[in-house]
Amino acid sequence: MLLSQDDETIQAGHNQAASHARPDPNEDGGARLYTSTPQPPFAAQPPQKVVSHDSPPGRDPERSTWAASADADEEGEDDNVASEMESPIEGPTGANHVKSQSQRPQFERQCARTIQLFNLADGTTHADITNAVRGGMLLDVFLRSHDRSATVSFVHSAEAKKFYDHVRRHDLYIRNKRVEIKWSDRQFLLPGHVANKISMGASRNLVLVGYDSRHTEEIIREDLDHIHNLVVIKVEFNRGNCYISLNSVHNAIYARQCMMSRLRYKGKKINYDVDECAQPYPQPAPKVRKETAPPKKPFSAVPNRFQLLNLDDGEEDEIAPAFQSENLVDIAA
Repeated sequence: MLLSQDDETIQAGHNQAASHARPDPNEDGGARLYTSTPQPPFAAQPPQKVVSHDSPPGRDPERSTWAASADADEEGEDDNVASEMESPIEGPTGANHVKSQSQRPQFERQCARTIQLFNLADGTTHADITNAVRGGMLLDVFLRSHDRSATVSFVHSAEAKKFYDHVRRHDLYIRNKRVEIKWSDRQFLLPGHVANKISMGASRNLVLVGYDSRHTEEIIREDLDHIHNLVVIKVEFNRGNCYISLNSVHNAIYARQCMMSRLRYKGKKINYDVDECAQPYPQPAPKVRKETAPPKKPFSAVPNRFQLLNLDDGEEDEIAPAFQSENLVDIAA
């Protein structure tokens, strides 16, 4: 009897028997695989497997459903990431963070920022140089005492050029001696991590907030003595804080890390201080011109304003002398 039936009839019979043997998913409290009811966005749905008897041989029958759900999840994640990047929220992926990074100052890695000072006076120190240089924040100060020269590197090339032009016009004196300047043959390269620290407020000066009896100048110099090429220019104590001036920004960054790792400075704040060399260069006082008083005119008698009204001036002048002489003769006689 089965041989007399065609393939379509046999397949229909198998499908009808399977439908009677398999219960409806809704009867067990489950949800239908494809439903027209709208679901809330980004709701977590458990993956559901669908067994298809019509899939071609060699293909996973669950692949089509799992791939579709995975694609939908990826699209949802992309939407979430895009919405987070566009929304002004805090965090590394927020728009505020992107905006704050764009507002940070930009620094040139390689530019003309190093100026050489030569013909220095004997015994010139780093403090003498930092006291004389103004007009821009310093990146590094390197002193060569054996040939009486020094190199001064600015953070910004524009400030270095202004300082160079100013010295060329008005000269520079260190320890009462005129100093010669020129652009250095070797320019200082600004590393990326140092530029990042400078954008967050780093400088070559440190301030120890709230020092105590353990923090003396000798101890601070001893704690920083092991750092290569680090020069402690001066240590000052003022208003409960300790101000430490160093010769370069990158050495100050390393010195701050070393101090914070020591037990002696535990619980103390070590911040970056302003660079006194960043102050504007003092402008020469304008010359005061002395105003000379106009020459004084010789005193002249004020003429009689009624002189024009007197018409008999000539006759009176002739009669008066004669009258005077006659009177004198009579008196003598």
